[in-house]
Formats: sequence, structure tokens, C-alpha cells
Amino acid sequence: MPGKNESPHGTGNLTETFAFRCLDCATTWNRTFEVIPLPDPAGCLNPLEYVDEDGRAMRTPLTDAVCAACGSRKVRVG
Repeated sequence: MPGKNESPHGTGNLTETFAFRCLDCATTWNRTFEVIPLPDPAGCLNPLEYVDEDGRAMRTPLTDAVCAACGSRKVRVG
């Protein structure tokens, strides 16, 4: 289950830590993402951007998970 904490960068944004497991080689790892709310001109949605520990921005870490050990995209988030 993702954990939520205050950002260590002092930006007021939250952080979420996800636990990943590769379904091909069984490697496990954790990644922490800074969660940044994006402006919504319509005012009805709450779009988010996730920034990983390497500074890469993405819409969700769930679709971009790749195993560093074997390169598989068959990754489970737990």
C-alpha cells in the first residue's frame, strides 16, 4: 500500500512510496515519488504529476514501472 508523507524538499507537496515486484525475476524494490497537484482550468479534476527520485516526471508510476534487474515490464505494485 502506498505511504504518504510530507515532502523532504519543503515544497508542501506530499510523497508516496510504492513497493514493486517483478513477476519475471522476483526482484523487489521501493521508489518514492513527490506528488505535485497540477492546475486544472475547469476546476473539477485534481490531476497529479509524480516526480521520482531521479527527477523524472510522469502521470503515474504504475504504468512506467520497469525492473532494473531484467528490464521486464511485468511489474506488480504492492
